[in-house]
Amino acid sequence: MTIETRHFDVIIVGGGIAGSTLGGVLARSGLGVLVIEKTPRFRDRVRGEMTWPYGVADALALGMEELFHQAGAVELPDAQGYANQQVHDRYAWATDAIDGLSELGFLHPRLQEAAFTWAAAQGATMLRPAKATGFTGGGRATVTVAQEGEEVQYRARLVVGADGKHSMVRKWTGGQSLADPEHHRFGGVLVRGVQSDDRQADNVCWVVGEAVKWFAVGPQQTRLYVAMPTERLRQTGIARSFDAFVTFAAERMPEGALAQVAQAGPIGFFPNHDTWASRIAGDRVVLIGDAAGSPDPTLGHGTALVFHDVRILSEVLLAEAKWEAAIAVFADQRRRVFAAVNAWDRWNGIFFETGDAAVRRREGHERARAVDATLGGWALIEARGPVGLIPDAAARRRFFGEDLS
Repeated sequence: MTIETRHFDVIIVGGGIAGSTLGGVLARSGLGVLVIEKTPRFRDRVRGEMTWPYGVADALALGMEELFHQAGAVELPDAQGYANQQVHDRYAWATDAIDGLSELGFLHPRLQEAAFTWAAAQGATMLRPAKATGFTGGGRATVTVAQEGEEVQYRARLVVGADGKHSMVRKWTGGQSLADPEHHRFGGVLVRGVQSDDRQADNVCWVVGEAVKWFAVGPQQTRLYVAMPTERLRQTGIARSFDAFVTFAAERMPEGALAQVAQAGPIGFFPNHDTWASRIAGDRVVLIGDAAGSPDPTLGHGTALVFHDVRILSEVLLAEAKWEAAIAVFADQRRRVFAAVNAWDRWNGIFFETGDAAVRRREGHERARAVDATLGGWALIEARGPVGLIPDAAARRRFFGEDLS
């Protein structure tokens, strides 16, 4: 049955990193906030376990330093490329990143739990497990929530969808879900016992069509990731066998690094394409994080965009009395930012393609990097973020070296 209606300023559907951090920031500022999370506990979803320096900058601007500490985040000041099991290039984030900040690695469910607890400490009302089952717009938005066999209606000035790439709230904006075609597969496994000296770096070994990536997510834990075309994934069997996964990764990592490794979480692989909402804002509702637009996790912009969304949306809501105007401003900026990330994801697909055309595009890209290592600023996207990058035809030609005489 439906029981009494309660009133809040903001209702957030989804209590993961995006929903809980936004909820905590708004509650800390004196707003009445309700966060609804459907799962009783957060689980290892094999993704979203690092934040590029530009995302760290946004998080620190929000006062999230203690949150990262509580989650056991690991500072990763360097990025390293491997070939033949040896480091062949190294890049220090401090060279180009905002305020010389580093990348951070963390265990996703640990950061989710820390954010959920932190939001409650800031004064947000947290419901878990509870499921939003209905929405009505209008002067005061109404969300119906099922919890413990009962339905409760909650009203608010604004509803925020932070419920992930398969967002139900996307429908509440009046829009729909859009997606690029699948390009390749990406996934991994959490392990313990990696024996190497690269725990303060984000490491990758790339060969044509395949990549192995690894970095620390805690004092004893390392995330191993692999990206490759779907057919190649079937051939290797690494999505079904931990031993096969380790054998494959060990050939690309420092010799002996996985000799004593133990599985510490599930193996998971998923399609690698960008998905997004055709409308980010509607009648008393707005989307953030993966609900607004979920980038290809191969290039790792998901959590950085989360902190950027939380910073921008919280700032406009706290500065603008007319929230309809505020969410329109946020939605416009979010579309621009995601368009840049989406273009970057698409252009980088050449590293997982074979054939003569792909070879020529990669060769053109290398020539472009030799002339301008920043690619007109695009090659700094992980350090400085996508704001201000325009994904037009000129930028694409620069990426592939098509503008070189």
